Amino acid sequence: MTRRAMTVIVNPRGGLRHGTEVLNQIRPFLTAADIDLNVIVTTHAGHAFQIAKGMDLHSCDGLCVVGGDGTLHEVADGLLQRHEPIRVPLGIIPAGTGNTVAQHLTCDTPMEAAQRIARGKVLPLDVIKVQLTDQIVHCIDMVGWGAVSDINLNAERWRILGRQRYAVAALWQIVRARRRRATLMLDGVAHSDEFLFIIACNPKYTGAGMQLAPRAELNDGLMDVVVVRNASRWQMLNLFSKVFNGSHVGLKCVEYHQVKSFEIRTEAEDLMNLDGEMKGFSPIAAEVVPSALNVFA
Repeated sequence: MTRRAMTVIVNPRGGLRHGTEVLNQIRPFLTAADIDLNVIVTTHAGHAFQIAKGMDLHSCDGLCVVGGDGTLHEVADGLLQRHEPIRVPLGIIPAGTGNTVAQHLTCDTPMEAAQRIARGKVLPLDVIKVQLTDQIVHCIDMVGWGAVSDINLNAERWRILGRQRYAVAALWQIVRARRRRATLMLDGVAHSDEFLFIIACNPKYTGAGMQLAPRAELNDGLMDVVVVRNASRWQMLNLFSKVFNGSHVGLKCVEYHQVKSFEIRTEAEDLMNLDGEMKGFSPIAAEVVPSALNVFA
């Protein structure tokens, strides 16, 4: 068997802060599978982005990520910001609290991820290209506005709660939810109203186990946009109770759209949630870039 060379980007502080431990767990297996590892440990926020954007990947058979959704977001965005994009396959080794793409791939343990990387089968992955006022950001997970951003702000503050922080933050936001006025454009069709939240998803999952977009596929050329304009606290609690199995999409207060592009136009600048990172402000415009990346699956 021909030996393969792979770079592994490890975030020791992301998610559950187990990145180094996870690498040590899977390293013997990958080495035994004739894979040579070039390990790079990140030292600061944005480091994974810089590595993916700037390093020489021409002799690399795979770029593996040990971390959470934030680290994976940085790597994917870095690859797509290169002057000459290179389609090196991504190996997603979950070590975070959300691990949404890994959940979608039913690959939510490090050893399962290592086995798929060794097997070498790849799957195309769509990307959501987001145009902010002053920059372009590429997302592989989700683009959220309204209560979605509010929930993530609290989840970041409550990291000590581990995987449960998203659920706790969501429940807290139900009590405090407020509507915001916006114009939502879905494939060019305008919807002007007040909304509780708008979220565009690429995988089925957001947070830890929340199946917010149960009809989503990673490479169908579409974003699954979930919208709630108005809902009572009881309706929001009912939505929350059903979101873990995806049955919330049958509720009257929930709208579900599959589109190639969308925009959120607002008078005020509202903070955006891009792949779990609080980055940029509305208004924004987004479109699907079909099969922009490959992942080991």
